[in-house]
Amino acid sequence: MTVEAPVRELRLQIAYNVRHLGGYATKDGNRTASDIVRSASLHRLSDEAIEQLSAHGIGAVVDFRSTVERERDVTPDLSRHGIEVVHAPVFEQDASPVALEREFPGFAKVYERMLEMGRSAYKSLFELIADAPTGVLFHCAAGKDRTGVAAALALDLAGVDDETIIDDYRVSRSLLTPAFQEWLPRIHERGMDEKRAMQLMASNPEDMRATLAHIRNRWGSAEGYLEDIGLSLDAISAVRARLVA
Repeated sequence: MTVEAPVRELRLQIAYNVRHLGGYATKDGNRTASDIVRSASLHRLSDEAIEQLSAHGIGAVVDFRSTVERERDVTPDLSRHGIEVVHAPVFEQDASPVALEREFPGFAKVYERMLEMGRSAYKSLFELIADAPTGVLFHCAAGKDRTGVAAALALDLAGVDDETIIDDYRVSRSLLTPAFQEWLPRIHERGMDEKRAMQLMASNPEDMRATLAHIRNRWGSAEGYLEDIGLSLDAISAVRARLVA
């Protein structure tokens, strides 16, 4: 099944890789809801863009970035528009694609690490989805890795098939192309080769396929993972209900 990126993408000034998780077919014949949104960093959002998020029904944002990342790229005040921001770092270090260049073991291994080290962050996200009366947006720096793992968990819990989850992950590459130009100065500061940097911006299907296989082998499913990190069965049921239109 092919992801229709233009349909799901929310074009905001200025944020990249912003798209909702709605409209995917589930195994029991339903469709996923559109009020759960994934994104790259929101630090350059204009007032008009924040109003767009509010109009889309977003009332809460979960920021997976580290303290270092948040202090360097500060998100504007969203509370003026009634949007709550929850800080839930997956790593307390710079884990943007540019920073991952050091001793990079490959994204499949990085995602395994995120699932372990990010337990508290992912628990915060799914507890919020279970309880929030509004739409929820979650993001990291590029909206691809920490965010991609969270999106995969959400879609698996909703009953979306693996190939669709993998395709949703793949879309990040094309939507992040404009961001690459913005990140070039930081890339050059680190002395990184641009070709290598482009590899770190990739969202190759095999990395998500391996991640889903790891989730199956380690926890049985996204539901098993969420139960293992401390979500109650009632909360898991509430999240599943929220994820389905």
